[in-house]
Amino acid sequence: MEASQATVFMIGAGQNVNRKRLSTSWWWISAVLISLVLIAPLSVIAKSLISEPGEGWELISELLLADYIRGTLIMIIGVGALTLIFGVGSAWVVTVWEFPGKKFFSLALMLPMAIPTYVMAYGYSFVKYDVRDPFMIWIRGHWGPEVMSQSTEIFNHCLAISVLSFALYPYVYIAARIGFAEISGAYIENSRLLGRGLLRSMFSVGLPLARPAIVGGLLLALLEVVNEYGAMKYYGIETLTTGIFVSWTDLGDKDSAIRLAGVAMVVVFIIIVFERALRGRAKYHAHRASSGNLSGPTKTAFGSFIAFALCSILLLLSFIIPLLKLSLNAFYGWREIDLWSLVSGPLSDSLLVSGIACAVIIVSALIITYAKRLFPSLFMKLLGKLCMLGYAVPGAVVAISILIYFSDIGKLIGASSNDISLTRIMFTLTPIGLIVAYAVRFMTPALAPIEAGMGRVSSSMDEASALLGRSSWGGFFRVHLPLLRLPILGALIVLFVDVLKELPLTLVLRPPNVETLATTCYGLIQKEERIADGSLPALILVVAGALGVLALHGLIRRRTVY
Repeated sequence: MEASQATVFMIGAGQNVNRKRLSTSWWWISAVLISLVLIAPLSVIAKSLISEPGEGWELISELLLADYIRGTLIMIIGVGALTLIFGVGSAWVVTVWEFPGKKFFSLALMLPMAIPTYVMAYGYSFVKYDVRDPFMIWIRGHWGPEVMSQSTEIFNHCLAISVLSFALYPYVYIAARIGFAEISGAYIENSRLLGRGLLRSMFSVGLPLARPAIVGGLLLALLEVVNEYGAMKYYGIETLTTGIFVSWTDLGDKDSAIRLAGVAMVVVFIIIVFERALRGRAKYHAHRASSGNLSGPTKTAFGSFIAFALCSILLLLSFIIPLLKLSLNAFYGWREIDLWSLVSGPLSDSLLVSGIACAVIIVSALIITYAKRLFPSLFMKLLGKLCMLGYAVPGAVVAISILIYFSDIGKLIGASSNDISLTRIMFTLTPIGLIVAYAVRFMTPALAPIEAGMGRVSSSMDEASALLGRSSWGGFFRVHLPLLRLPILGALIVLFVDVLKELPLTLVLRPPNVETLATTCYGLIQKEERIADGSLPALILVVAGALGVLALHGLIRRRTVY
């Protein structure tokens, strides 16, 4: 009798062990499958570069490729320089100087991040280069139409660089503030004792110590420049991204579009290598807690006025002016807009698609992160890093990679009995392809905070959960998930805003019956030149982005996210 009871007990224990192994294996299998879906489409670009080029590519490489690369490099260099000036300068003023309105500006200078770059361009639509201007007529009469055309091109490049810098400098501003906040106040005090002012101390002490953070913020800004399509199209600037759209939509040349995407990837790779070289092996060494906060003395009345004026001018140019312009356009054109169709159409589609995309991305990030914790191998770590590649890839490149990859799979599988192909199901009848593309593009903003949050959970809690007889599922839902609520919330905010304002990827992959706020804004302003009508969806995007920035700022202040 006792022997039979022992046998039953051993069988039951063995079944429990098998169930635990099965549940644990499920996390590994799911993480690998999700990672393959995220990584495999990007292999299309590498495959295209080694295949035989077509006739269309030969024409583009001879006539247009140099202009595309030149336009892209001009924008990268120009925007990179201005974002450094705006971001680092404002961060130093707000961090070190004491002046009225310091707390207000520390938050307000983040708000331009809420404005999509193409919306910022539309907000400055009143700044135009009029060829009918008397000065331009004089130039054409004395110097000829070629000089006038060159001056128009220079003006558009300068305006585009300024507008994109206004929209992207918060990346550098936030990174620089974090870097400056980690610097010991004693360093600045020693620099001032040597006779250096706060401005010289910034160049001799602040910038070298905060370089890793500043360069990281600059990298994000430059990647956005390569990804930009709407603003470049609006100003008529030829870049690799606009070239991809021209080849794909206007010329119908898939091969050339893929090869241009490959060139864009090379540019992105060069930017990342350059960022790593600038960052070097620099790390943070000082801590505020050990040596006091980094701050300077209260400025004199004149100095306070200068600091206040500098921050006010930057905020005026980067946020208030485009916001006022969009608001006025929307106010004057509201009678011509069918508000109900806007709310029931693009707004509802945007909320639905963004909500589904955020849910899919968050769940995928949780599975990958927890699988890495259960299986802390080099393979899983490498897989997690590869899943983050999509964030460095321009949206147009991701879209084309997704479309071609699943088209090839559809050809291999063949048509179903109803003759409905896989491509049609994913990209015409449903937004599945668009959701997958969002996951490839925006997995990093979800993985980064969730991995950081899970890294703060002690391994002893996993051991305690296992001793209580809980499976990996039980440990995840009862231990990890409650502790990850705030990191998940922070990731959701960033994801929702990013997906909501994404334009190039959405333009390529959205089904015919799906119209988002971003595509509506682009279509009305860029294609139909109905600036007043397009200002309302643009304004909704700005408000949604601003609310996201404010919510994220509140979470960061509580030191619960990132």
